[in-house]
Amino acid sequence: MPASNAPQRPTPATFAALPPDLAPAVAGLWNGSLGHTVRCVPTRRVVAAETGAGWLFGKWRVGARADAAAEWRWLHLLPLLGLRTPAPVAWLREGRRSLLVTRGVSGRPLDAWMVTAAREGFAEPLLDYLCRRVAPLLRCLHGQRLAYRDLYWNHVFADDPRGDPAPVFLDVERVFRPRWRWRRWLTKDLAGLRASVPAAVVVTERQMLRFARACLGPGLRAHRALLAAVVRKARRIRRHEPRFG
Repeated sequence: MPASNAPQRPTPATFAALPPDLAPAVAGLWNGSLGHTVRCVPTRRVVAAETGAGWLFGKWRVGARADAAAEWRWLHLLPLLGLRTPAPVAWLREGRRSLLVTRGVSGRPLDAWMVTAAREGFAEPLLDYLCRRVAPLLRCLHGQRLAYRDLYWNHVFADDPRGDPAPVFLDVERVFRPRWRWRRWLTKDLAGLRASVPAAVVVTERQMLRFARACLGPGLRAHRALLAAVVRKARRIRRHEPRFG
């Protein structure tokens, strides 16, 4: 667990308490002298900076303190379940503005690897990787009755999957444990993965079922209603137009 579940005020003492190789970069991200914007929506902006200690990413928010608190908490808790996340560095807040800083991760999103695998002829080894390395982690997450709620292939990063790297899960702020309607949230998670397979990638029903079995366990007949709901939900997700592009 983090030493503090509350954001820190950006004072000289706050920065001095950080590891020496990170303190100047975090201060630079906070005061705007370091980093460039990689994504921006009305209440949230993500900046990236290459430093001597590697890449750092900062997520600025205006308000939305509960979202920042959830992300900070899950960045610490999910690794305890075996899910790798970006390493948390700092969470700073002043007034309504907050900045959550993490280390960068290596690799590429898995939807990009799907396109590469289809083009270069290693689609089956990639499927092996997804079933062996990604699906068991999702099964563990869901076994704890935790829903990701933002589960798309572009939020799962990995180095070359032919080398069997551990996947890394990004954008974890929406993870939660629902008190009811569990099947709805499980359906949404699985449908998000199905819907986010790139259009250029052809996936057979056999491949879909193999991955579903790895996520849900043997005996898919018992999950027929769930799988049908996943297909329907995936269609609706694909028709959805993003709010901010």
